[in-house]
Amino acid sequence: MLHKRFFGYFLLLSAIVIAATAAFEAWSIRRAIDHSLHQNLLFARSVAGAIDHKMGANARLLDRVLDGVVAANGDAKAVGEALRTARAHNGCIDGIAVFDHRRQLVGQDIGPGGFAKVEVLLPVLRRAEKDDKLVASDLWKGKDGRHRVLLARARRVGEGGLLAVLHVRPDDPAFVAMFEHFVVNDQSRLQLLDSSGVALYSTQPAERFRSVVHGTYFTDKVRLGATAQMQCHSCHKEGQAHETVRENEVTTVAPLPGLDWVVTVREGTRELYAPMRETVLMSTALVSLIFGCFVGFYVLLSRRVLRPMRQLMQTATALGADAGGTGPGLSTGDEFAVLAKSLHALGSQSRSAPQPAALLYTPAAMPRVPLPGLAQLLPTLVQGIAGNPPVVCGVLHLRGEALPDDCVAAAGVTLRVDGALRPVLEQAIPENGQVSPADLAARGVVVEGAPDLKAFVVQRIAVGDVVQGALWLGLTDASPDVLRYQLPTFALLAGQVQSVVERTILYDQLRTEQDRKNRMLRHLFEAEAEERKRIAREIHDDTAQELTALLLVLETLPDGNAAQERANLERAKTLVQRTLDGINRLVRRLRPAVLDDLGLVEAVRATGQNVLQSAGILFELQAQGGDAHVPQEIENAVYRVFQEAATNVVRHAKATRVSVHLQCEADRILGYIEDNGSGMDLRWLDDLAARPRWGMLGIRERIVQSGGSVQFSTPLGGGLRIAFEVPLPVGQGGGNHERAPGQAGAGG
Repeated sequence: MLHKRFFGYFLLLSAIVIAATAAFEAWSIRRAIDHSLHQNLLFARSVAGAIDHKMGANARLLDRVLDGVVAANGDAKAVGEALRTARAHNGCIDGIAVFDHRRQLVGQDIGPGGFAKVEVLLPVLRRAEKDDKLVASDLWKGKDGRHRVLLARARRVGEGGLLAVLHVRPDDPAFVAMFEHFVVNDQSRLQLLDSSGVALYSTQPAERFRSVVHGTYFTDKVRLGATAQMQCHSCHKEGQAHETVRENEVTTVAPLPGLDWVVTVREGTRELYAPMRETVLMSTALVSLIFGCFVGFYVLLSRRVLRPMRQLMQTATALGADAGGTGPGLSTGDEFAVLAKSLHALGSQSRSAPQPAALLYTPAAMPRVPLPGLAQLLPTLVQGIAGNPPVVCGVLHLRGEALPDDCVAAAGVTLRVDGALRPVLEQAIPENGQVSPADLAARGVVVEGAPDLKAFVVQRIAVGDVVQGALWLGLTDASPDVLRYQLPTFALLAGQVQSVVERTILYDQLRTEQDRKNRMLRHLFEAEAEERKRIAREIHDDTAQELTALLLVLETLPDGNAAQERANLERAKTLVQRTLDGINRLVRRLRPAVLDDLGLVEAVRATGQNVLQSAGILFELQAQGGDAHVPQEIENAVYRVFQEAATNVVRHAKATRVSVHLQCEADRILGYIEDNGSGMDLRWLDDLAARPRWGMLGIRERIVQSGGSVQFSTPLGGGLRIAFEVPLPVGQGGGNHERAPGQAGAGG
């Protein structure tokens, strides 16, 4: 019966997987087609944007022409010179003309094609007067038979206005060069159409200067300039010399932002859907592979699982018949039901057998333990000890600053007490190391689950000053003869437990410290990135702007006016000085010059005066010994420690006085920074979950990386005291940089 059910499950699962795979592949194909269409749309928009940018150059050329005509102020010679200069600017321009607001010709420089016809010119002039942008005409032919388009731009001048018109040849190599960077395959076409659907450019040369719009719907889209994608019908007939035989196409239309021209990309559906066929074939192979795996899995399941299950059912039936029980009365009749009834009968036979003592933790179940490894270790240790002769149960409790009161684990016995269990167990430990259940009952501890228990043998455990506790081993025989031979074994067992606890604590502390260092490292990376941004902003906002202003001033120097030149020169000197001051400030932030010039003591004194005294805080410095022999890296670390401490005092401490002491000896540097401010909660030093004090962590990291040590404390009078000691490398006597040693004394 069970194999039939599995076979049904197999068929159902196979149908679900195949249906899901087919649905997913259909969705993938549809998504791939949409992606291809979207890529065509992006390509068309990119080409439209690039062509519009090129046309923007013509708009700027027309603006310069209008500027020249306005500046000429009616001078026909100057107007003609401006028109000739503009025409020579671009090879595809063979004519340019300027009209006034009455459409009277102001000036012209027209090539062999002559003026456009009135029916082409007037609509362009009207649209240019109405729209404050570059406008274009449809395609027209000049007198020489070459195709051209008009580009016009208007400007209001006084009560009237001017209109400039360019004659552009789309067949000129300079115009065609705009498309030289856009590549399509042999089955696709890229076209630039005017508002009537005539191709100003096409990757199919035979289609240039011909109407390539088929159907009213597409024509309306082109004239409206709307972005769209649509199916194009098969209208290209075989046998015509200028046509290419094509299947159905998908056409993408993208308007030029500044003109009423559009860019179209046409791609054949066969080319578009070609990758889909490979996807379908791969999907079919994948479904076949999955179905084959299902068949193999079902065959393996039948041979390796169902056949042994039948044998197990037969064995369980025989055991149940010997027990004589009726079973749980399940309604189903498969192998699982038979197995359940048989095991129920076996359970009925074994109810009278003694049960092992339950594994029980204390009521607190060791909450709030900041050492996860230790919390997981205690139950495992005790459970491994209990049940091994002559020990029938065990209890382990530990005490430490980082542990809760109920840090207790028990196995093979149940201990019940009102309140915390660990303090009661510690008080119950006698001098001889043996405790009976009656002694515990007298102290309010109820011992359950171990009826043969005679006494506990207690072995103390201590891991330095960090953790203390005891291991309680429950014995069924506590006679002197037994204890005489077993006590060395118990001591060795307690020593092993102590060693495991010690290693676990050290590992947890190492992991906690590593987590803290990782958080500090991430913070340092973020601070470095922020400092880079700040330096970039300062260079961009201050130095770059001032250099730009200096460049503008220098460009105006040779103007022939001596007084103005002197004023500009003075202004340039001021800008140079301001730029140098900004660069010097930036360099001082990276490494103060006083640290290189005068040494550690004077750098600390200068920073205290600049940072603390400027904030209204009394600053006192006591220095002993010379600092000429201090290596540069240690000197920089100590200075940064003081700089960070001074910044924290100004920002957070609300202090009125800061005392600094530095003592430079031959082999070490001693010092402290102390303020009388509001102080600091120092729990963050040991609690990883507490809010990190990144400045204080940075101070500790700098000192530790230099090989020293640092202590944070809160004096009785309030405030914060940071004391540190940094060893100096051996053999550094004589100094490592040319400067006078720091002088001892006090400074405010």
